[in-house]
Amino acid sequence: MAHVPMDDIRELWNETPEKNWSALHNTIRQHKGKARGIEDNLVDQLTRITRELEDSGHSFPDSPQKLYEVLNERLKSTAHS
Repeated sequence: MAHVPMDDIRELWNETPEKNWSALHNTIRQHKGKARGIEDNLVDQLTRITRELEDSGHSFPDSPQKLYEVLNERLKSTAHS
């Protein structure tokens, strides 16, 4: 099952100056194809999830911990679908 480690969440949080789904979506996409860091298949999943969260009007988390919870819960639920 896919999972985003807290270290990666903190990195994404710190690299995203505007705390909203669109900015996070762009930050995640910048990680695609890099040798180190988040795997490309996880980047693809997170790109889709952040777009869905934005489109649904889901409020953006106010901390890295809450972002961790939201993204990993979504990854978990999509793995069971």
